[in-house]
Amino acid sequence: MIKRICDRCNKEIKGNYWTISIYEKEDTTMRVTAAGAANNLAQNINKLFNKEKEYCKECIEEIGKVINKKEEQQ
Repeated sequence: MIKRICDRCNKEIKGNYWTISIYEKEDTTMRVTAAGAANNLAQNINKLFNKEKEYCKECIEEIGKVINKKEEQQ
């Protein structure tokens, strides 16, 4: 059994773990920027080699609150 450690809080993850994928999507001309393409490639390479950061449920909930903060304020 693989021992998983949260990449944010460094606690052992018991059970399921979470990952985050951030990709740049194409604009109306169907293009991405060079920085976006580099990011997308890095994301895919990390997935391919199983190098994605792993998070526990508590940390992913905190990250979600930060990401969705603007929506909550409206």
